[in-house]
Order: sequence, then structure tokens, then C-alpha cells
Amino acid sequence: MKAWIQKHSILLTLLLVIAVMAMIYGFSAQTGEQSGAMSGKLTTWVINLFVPDFDNMTEENQESLRYTVGFLIRKTAHFLEYALLGFSLMLHIAQIEKKIVVRLPWLWAWVIGTLYAAGDEFHQSFVAGRGPSVRDVMIDSSGVIAGVLLIMWILRRRKQRLAILKKM
Repeated sequence: MKAWIQKHSILLTLLLVIAVMAMIYGFSAQTGEQSGAMSGKLTTWVINLFVPDFDNMTEENQESLRYTVGFLIRKTAHFLEYALLGFSLMLHIAQIEKKIVVRLPWLWAWVIGTLYAAGDEFHQSFVAGRGPSVRDVMIDSSGVIAGVLLIMWILRRRKQRLAILKKM
């Protein structure tokens, strides 16, 4: 099984990249109402968990808190889904590097992820109740680079551990 996975690692990591892209596309295809309902439920849950006296707050303060928490949840979701994309892109490129030399692999992963983010925002301009946002592309791009850096760190640590084991 391990040999089969190693033999097909490029294909498997490509499928992972495609799956992450499909997940992102699916979230972006939701209407503004559907997306708002999903983040609204999570917002309510977070507020109930961390703000026990929410019901005693003024209506204005409740609305302000709902908006702030909802905004943070939506932007964190953007960051995390694109961090997953950056992680999977860099993992895929690392597999390709085993076969051919790739100059600046982290840059390729970041550029591809950022271009996907820009295309995704363009896609949202055709979805009811949604619209494109340069700020979201910047958040998404930051997520991509975070995912890229995480997998680079993991792969470097793995390489160091294997080198130590070979010396033993």
C-alpha cells in the first residue's frame, strides 16, 4: 500500500488540490442569504459560548457584537480555507519536485492560490447577494502563504528527522 501511495503521490496530491478548490467553489456558489445563514449560526453559537450576558446587552450592542463576531468568523473562514489550499498546493509541488526541478516552489504555490482567490472573487460577482472583494483576495492570499509555510516547515522537520535516523 505504501509503495502504491508513493508511486501515485503526484496524482493523489493533485486530487487533494482539486478537492480543496471544489470545496472553496462550493462555498462561494452559495447565495448571500445561504452564506449569511451559515455564518449566522456559527456567530450565534460563538456569542452564546463566550458572552453569557448577551441577552442583557442593549439591542445596539447586541447588533454591534453580532456584526463584529460574524465579520471575524467570515474572514477567518476565508483565511483557513485558503491556508488549506496553500498547504495542498505546496504538498503537490513537493511531490512534483521529486521528478523535476521546480524553482521557487513556494512562489508557484502562492501565485496559483492567489490567482484562484481572485478568480473565486470574480465568480462571486455572479452569485446572488455576493460580490467581489479585494480585501478578501488579500486575506485569501495571506492564508495561502500561511499554508505554504506550514507544509514547508513540516517537510523540513521530516527531512531533518530522517537525516538523524540515518546517522544512527
